Amino acid sequence: MKSQLLPVDSRQSVRRHIRALRRNLAPLQRRKAASELDRVIAACPAYKRAKKIALYWPADGEIDPAPLVARSWNMGKHLYLPVLTTARRGQLRFAPYSRQVKLVNNRFGIPEPAPAAGKLLKAAQLDLLIMPLVAMDRLGNRLGMGGGYYDRTLQNIAGRAVGPVLMGVGYSFQVVERIDRQPWDVTLDWLATDEGLHVVQSSR
Repeated sequence: MKSQLLPVDSRQSVRRHIRALRRNLAPLQRRKAASELDRVIAACPAYKRAKKIALYWPADGEIDPAPLVARSWNMGKHLYLPVLTTARRGQLRFAPYSRQVKLVNNRFGIPEPAPAAGKLLKAAQLDLLIMPLVAMDRLGNRLGMGGGYYDRTLQNIAGRAVGPVLMGVGYSFQVVERIDRQPWDVTLDWLATDEGLHVVQSSR
């Protein structure tokens, strides 16, 4: 898929446009993009170093990390999925994810590990956090679905030298010309699409 740079004039209009593009992809395009994303991330130094990695369960046409999940399990890496908790409303915690873990749907209908899956981690305890998004620019700015879950989860560790490397992933057409940063926005360290890898923070 050829990269498409879109001027960001309105967050809501960009969300509508890109979400429609994602949902309209043919199954073959989805599978090919997922395979290419796996290849791209596998070559990333931050991925190679990471032992504890959080990914996501794809929803609303998001690019599927399933090939990367299989690769990571085969490499002996420890994987986690985000879970909604009542203890810290609006923030995410991360539960162990293995082939044996039972998944249950959260209130948005997205599968997440059942409460008994294991100890929940905070974002600061991860090595690499791979996040879905609606749009991203090459300065590391990310536009999500609008719920603010990742921003609230990362608000106390953003910009620190320690803590997880933050990687935003999506299809190549989700890279836009510019996203106007808001005070609560968290900057990514890496961008990964089915067409390639882009580093924002060279030290991460």
